[in-house]
This record gives sequence, C-alpha cells and structure tokens, in this order.
Amino acid sequence: MGQTSRQRPALHLALALMIALNALFSLAAGLSVRAAPSFLRWGYYVTYDRTSWTTLQNHLGTLDIVSPYFFQLRADGSIEELSDPTADRFLRQSGLTIVPMIKNVPRWDEFTPLIADPQRRAAIIARLVALVEQRGYHGIHIDFEAVNASDAPHLTAFMRELAAQLHPRGKLVTQAVVARTSDTPTTWGGAYDYRALAEVNDYIVVMAYDFHYAGGSPGPVAPLTWVQRVVAYLTTRIPPEKLILGIPLYGYDWDITAGPPARSVRFDHVQELRRRPGATSGYDETEQEAWIRYTDDQGHQHEVWHADVRSVTARLELALDRGLAGVALWRLGHEDPAVWNELARLNTPATRIPAFPSTPERRYFAETGHSLAYGFKAFWERSGGLPIFGYPLTEEFTEMNPDLGRPFTVQYFERQRFEYHPELAGTPYEVQLGRLGAEDAQRRGLLGSQPFQPVPASAAASDCRFFPETSHTLCEPFLSYWQSHGLEFGDPRISFRESLALFGYPISEPFRDPATGLTVQYFERARFEYHPDNPEPYRVLLGLLGTDLVRAKGWIR
Repeated sequence: MGQTSRQRPALHLALALMIALNALFSLAAGLSVRAAPSFLRWGYYVTYDRTSWTTLQNHLGTLDIVSPYFFQLRADGSIEELSDPTADRFLRQSGLTIVPMIKNVPRWDEFTPLIADPQRRAAIIARLVALVEQRGYHGIHIDFEAVNASDAPHLTAFMRELAAQLHPRGKLVTQAVVARTSDTPTTWGGAYDYRALAEVNDYIVVMAYDFHYAGGSPGPVAPLTWVQRVVAYLTTRIPPEKLILGIPLYGYDWDITAGPPARSVRFDHVQELRRRPGATSGYDETEQEAWIRYTDDQGHQHEVWHADVRSVTARLELALDRGLAGVALWRLGHEDPAVWNELARLNTPATRIPAFPSTPERRYFAETGHSLAYGFKAFWERSGGLPIFGYPLTEEFTEMNPDLGRPFTVQYFERQRFEYHPELAGTPYEVQLGRLGAEDAQRRGLLGSQPFQPVPASAAASDCRFFPETSHTLCEPFLSYWQSHGLEFGDPRISFRESLALFGYPISEPFRDPATGLTVQYFERARFEYHPDNPEPYRVLLGLLGTDLVRAKGWIR
C-alpha cells in the first residue's frame, strides 16, 4: 500500500452481538446502547517511521480499524515478520479491530508461481490462518500489488480460498486494490476482478492515490475529479457497504530541474518547505489538493503537491455522500494534525448504523441510517409519526438535559428530541419532548428580539388565544394547528394537555424569519412555519429543529 506502488465493530459477530444487545436493553429500563458505526475510520501503521507510532498512540481512539504493516510474503512462500512487539501488544490490547497487512515481495512474473499453484496457495493460506489465530487478530488485510493481469483468476482464487478458511473462524477477509475508472484493464490494475473479489471480501480498500506518482510528472497525488470517477465506477462493481475509500495523507516533492523520482513528504516537511524564502503556495479548488513551488539551495526548481485537512475532508465528504463503508488513511504519521478533528466528528450519535431487516420491535430507516425500538418506537407511532417528528437522526444515547442538569436517555429526530424519564414511569409523561423551540431560539440569539417580548392580554384578538403563562398569543392559522395535534394520552379527541405536551406554550408572537422569509412562531417545543404556497393541509409545517440542533452540534454536515 506504499506510495511508490501507488467501528471497532467491523466483525460480523460483533455487529450481530450489538444488535442483540439493543434488543435486550429496553426503554423501560432507562438504558441506551451505542450502536456500531457503519462508516469506518481505518488507519495504516508502519514500523519504519517513528512518527507513525506517535500518531497511533495519540489518536488510536479516533480509529475503528487499524492495519499495521507487520508482514511480507517472500518468494519462497514464507512470511517475513516486520512487527514491533510493543506496537503489536499495544494494538491487540486496544479493543479495536486489528487486521494486519501483508504485502508481496516478489512482483510480476516472480509472483506468478506463488499465486498460480494451488498447493503453494494453500500453504500460504495455512500460514496466514495460523498467524491470525495464534495472535488473536480479527482478520487479515491482503495488499498484493504488481500482479500480472493474466494472474487475475489466480488472485481471485487465492482470496476465495482464504475466505473459506477465515470466515468460518469469524475472521475478516479484507483487501487493498488498485484504482481504475473503467473495465479497461491497466498494467497496474488489471489483476483485480472487482466483482468477484467483492463476493469473498468483507471490505475492499481502493487505493485512490498516486495518480501523479514519484516516478512521473508533478501534479495532484489524488485529483478529486479522478477519485470521483474511481468511486463512480467501482460502486457498479463493489457494493458501497463493502467499499473503503483510500485517502492519501502524504505528498510528493518533485525536483523539476533534475527530474524524477520525487521524494515523499509528510505534513511537517511541507510546513518547512512553505516557509522557505521565495516559496509560493496555494490550493487547487477543482482537484482539492495543496501545492508549493520553491527553489532549493542548489538552485533547483521544485513543485510539491500534498494532502492537508481540506483535501482529506473533501474525500471524506465524497465517501459519505456515496454511502461507502468508510475511509482508509495511508498512512499514520504523514497527516495534517487538523485531520483528526474531522475524523472525530464522524464518531457521533448521528453516525449511521449498519442496515438490518426491520422487526415488530425495531424498525430501521434507510433514509437516515437509524432505527427506532421499543418504548420510543411505540411513542413515535402513536403520537404522530413521520409528519410530526420526522425520521430518527440518532440512536438512543445518554445526554445531559440542559434544563434539569441530569442525564437522560434521548433520541433525536428531524423535528424533535425524545427524552425518557424513568421517574415518571407508568404515567403519560414517561416519554417527554425536548424544549427544542426554546433551545433553538436561544441558539439563534432570538430571545431578546421584539417578537419574544411579552404582550398584554388585551393584544389578543377575539379569534386568538392568550397564554398568561408566557404572555403570548396564538392566532390563526397556527391556532387551529396547535389545537388539532397532540400527544396520545387517551383523552377524548385532542385535549389541551395533549397539545401542550406536544408543542408547549408559545414563547413568541408570529414574525417573519430573517433566515427563511417565512412567517413563523416559536413554542417551547416547536417552531410553526407558514407555507402559503402549499396546498392544505400542508400550509402549516413544523420546523426541522432536531436537524438544526444536530447540525449545530457538528454531528451532521
């Protein structure tokens, strides 16, 4: 996976166990279960650069899978070990999913005898299986490159036979593949039958970098327009839920005067080059990669293209937008430190969970990648469902209530936040709605504005209702909507207390929202919006307060 050649719970068993645990912990017990992330953050660790070890120690908690480059396959079929005992022990005790990487030393024609002979393949596989089991790894990561295109059937057979041995043992089979943008085989990428490999691998990492490589001309290492074409093509061959986008963290420094090869540069090297007298730098907004031009001490002209937080974020967003299984970072120790903040944001309560078949007890929503179960599911269904609350944006988790200063089990939806109150078990108020209207108004700095100031009772027209509790009025068309919706407490028709439990009291008068131009009115738990161009009964809609709050927290983009 080197440049010159170009969630936690990834195991099926772990995911099945997580789903089972979700089923065991009911809402009635007031417990929440953190769901396994479906968007994986995968990092490559190498033993030959101390910066990689430093990064691994400092940022292990921001990764879900680690592939340490610990092994090489020799020409005689034996396995050479490169592992460092300290790092090996550290990783195996981390609790993360560890799938060590093995690369092939023999290349091209020298590799063919190893991969083409069924007996030699079987011997290699036996060594890998023993290695995985004896060390307690979660699987293996195969990075066989410089393979003849004619050996594609043999490489597929190797992976199929490896999977037949490791899958029954509950181990992951994963593979790195060279990037292509079409069915036309390339010299470097012709050995990969993507469809066939997808059938036997749990995850496939596409090495979407080295478009401009050390031995070639200067240019973006991973131009975004090319990466987009790679992803568009591969998702027609590999299910997105199995495809991991490889992202470069490094750069290349080309000596234009002397010619290639370029030297690989880390981000700290890049910072030094940027500070050289006379150096110029910039960022290519189309290809989403940074560059530097400078003159060295011998008078040679240099051009550098490198990754930074902007380039990594652009590729993260591509992987998220295309619904890929995650991203893999080559390699730890090369990165812009700001990358870790972006990766940390992916591990939030709003991180999508793996899809599963819905049951009467638990329903999965593909629209947002989240589920509803047990008590919250029953509450959602009987109290308005999708039109009132929207889709779930998180799983259940524990959060501090901003009003009460106590932790509660909560779940966010597009328009609301459910809160479980065990102290009120058996009453209609066991599940309550968050005061998202008040929170949103405060977050936006609206509470001091004129519409939120109290008005006298005399300000209410005859067809309006005045609420002395907050000194605000409620008039048409919002009054009818407020009165015709409410939580389900079993009262005849829709009672005042049911409407109050759903929306709360008004905390503003109607006003034109400067952000949308709509006429709106805030309530303790909602924001009513008037859409005059909509047909009835959709002229009054509830604002997406849950979405706005989750976005403000940085959980979604």
